[in-house]
Amino acid sequence: MQVLHFPGNGLGKAGPSLDNKYRVFFDFDNTITTIDVVFDLISRFSISRDWVVLEKAWQSGEINTRECLRGQMRNVRVSSHDLGQYLKTIRLDPYFPRLLELLRQEGVEPVIVSDNFQPIVEFILKNNGIQDAVVYANELRFFKDRLVPSFPYQNPSCPYCAHCKKTHFHDDDPGSMKKIIYIGDGRSDICAALESDIVFAKDDLLEYFRKHRRPCVEFLSLADVADHMKEEFCEAAVAAR
Repeated sequence: MQVLHFPGNGLGKAGPSLDNKYRVFFDFDNTITTIDVVFDLISRFSISRDWVVLEKAWQSGEINTRECLRGQMRNVRVSSHDLGQYLKTIRLDPYFPRLLELLRQEGVEPVIVSDNFQPIVEFILKNNGIQDAVVYANELRFFKDRLVPSFPYQNPSCPYCAHCKKTHFHDDDPGSMKKIIYIGDGRSDICAALESDIVFAKDDLLEYFRKHRRPCVEFLSLADVADHMKEEFCEAAVAAR
């Protein structure tokens, strides 16, 4: 078994800046990307329809995300070359680079937290010209033409997630009072979003927040997020004077 690796990867992992009032976390699939990459990959390269049964069981809450992903990836068959060719077709929300620039101008180092897989996320980012992104995701290894997942960020106290994204919210500074901003779209974002101060939501995450009458900001693209963040930063700057 070997670690899944694509030539030219190796994005930076500098930690978030401590000189600002915010920490900003992004989901990846269907938030930064224009499609749900894991869902599309599994549906394209699975040798059976078992993944559909697992997906329905996950959607209904019968199994957790880790069980679903492990079972779905068990039936995926793809070579390293073909996987790389597929990943080259994945595009990002066109406003993502501009949003990154805005955040870094404000001294905010964004963090990507994903239920996708580390080498896949890094490959897609690099192929779309995004360097030095801070990424936390599940791990993946090749065994011949099989993809074997592992879950280094599972949380024993969280029975739902494969990657419990809220575990990355903890700051090295115990006295930190930074606001947590979270941007996401799906059920795997719920745990993290519930622990955040400001939530940008669409699709299943938006539906959940509306159902439970929790405040959030609806977005269709990251252009909406950028507009709201500009307002937030301006208001914070005025308040600090």
